Amino acid sequence: MGMGRFVFALVAVALLVIAAGCENPDTNVKTEKTLTVNDVTVHYSGDVSMDQAKALINFVYNYFDITGKTDIYLEKASGRYKVGIVTPYNSPDEISGQVKFAITLAASRLSQEVFSGEPVTLQYLSPDKDVLISADGKYRYVENSKIYVWYSGVSQEEAQKVLVYLVDFAGQGPWDVILEKSGSTYHVRAMSSFTTADEANSAKDAYTELVSGLEERLNGNVVLHVLDPNGNELTTFGP
Repeated sequence: MGMGRFVFALVAVALLVIAAGCENPDTNVKTEKTLTVNDVTVHYSGDVSMDQAKALINFVYNYFDITGKTDIYLEKASGRYKVGIVTPYNSPDEISGQVKFAITLAASRLSQEVFSGEPVTLQYLSPDKDVLISADGKYRYVENSKIYVWYSGVSQEEAQKVLVYLVDFAGQGPWDVILEKSGSTYHVRAMSSFTTADEANSAKDAYTELVSGLEERLNGNVVLHVLDPNGNELTTFGP
């Protein structure tokens, strides 16, 4: 069944366009070392290694659209990594709802791919280094065919079952789905390109089939939450 008309790639939303950072940044973060690769400079302090700074730069180049010199501030304190990325935005109001919602997934991805699953706080900073938005990573993820299942409070095995079914169901992404559990009920939050409940309900048959298939794979009740591109819930399907 073709899902292209109503699925939406949250990962793509997370690609924040970054403008040139200040050459002499003024920040209250104590920086002990710097590492520059091409246009990206990481200022790092605390219990952070050069290998981690390099991995962070690679991550930024893979998942962000670098358009000029960019400064990143990285520190580790009390077992948590804090990553601050300088952006061209001067106010949170300038940041789209899609990017605001996606920052939690970006922080989660940073934790898994760069910091071996350790706690991460990701901050988007103004050119003056003010914190515009901030989020802690809270999910792990599994991926296949550009379909991402972000999960918390469930096992990797359960997430993998959902992923296998979604690949069979949709073929390929981009598509982002969040899997969590409350009591005995699984909650599946699926991104879509719909912006109204009426639009989401127009795909009722496909979503109902999706719920049924997921309940069979997970052997439990499933509530499917359809989200708009900003992460707002439009409608639900299931018990």
